[in-house]
Amino acid sequence: EDVQQLSDIGKDDPQAAYAAFTKALCHRWTFVQRTIPGISELFGPLENALRQSFLPAIVGRQVSDVERKLFTLPVRLGGLGISNPVEASDIEFQASVKITDNLRKLILDQQQTLDGYQAASVAEVTRDCLKDKEVRMMRKISEIVSDSSVGNLKRSITLAQEKGAGAWLTVLPIGSL
Repeated sequence: EDVQQLSDIGKDDPQAAYAAFTKALCHRWTFVQRTIPGISELFGPLENALRQSFLPAIVGRQVSDVERKLFTLPVRLGGLGISNPVEASDIEFQASVKITDNLRKLILDQQQTLDGYQAASVAEVTRDCLKDKEVRMMRKISEIVSDSSVGNLKRSITLAQEKGAGAWLTVLPIGSL
């Protein structure tokens, strides 16, 4: 329902709809993905709403499979940062399990203090998860470019990755001055 409302807004004000989506709405299901295992198939209707309603509203037309893959990339890599919730669900959960493992063990051992909490270890695991995510994103770029029938897509992605190219996507729109 929220995605449909943003889709309606996106027809007249795509940047506002995009900002509301990326700054607020998508974080609702990211929390769920990180805390509940094995629910990726339940995000199918959400992905359909994004694919069939929201994305067409903000870009002004239906999007191809290649464009949908491209839009899952972060803005700094030439995408829109609109993840596919079906694909992201299991990955988000596994990362959350790895990052919170130390704290989970302390809770299960019923420790009264956080003396056993290993912040450096947690930071290292977090860095490893981010590196894994970066590798997945770079692999996805390679897949998009190699699978693409669009001749200038590689050049377009390269230009979109230049410093500051997507800055306008990451700011909140303001009303008339």
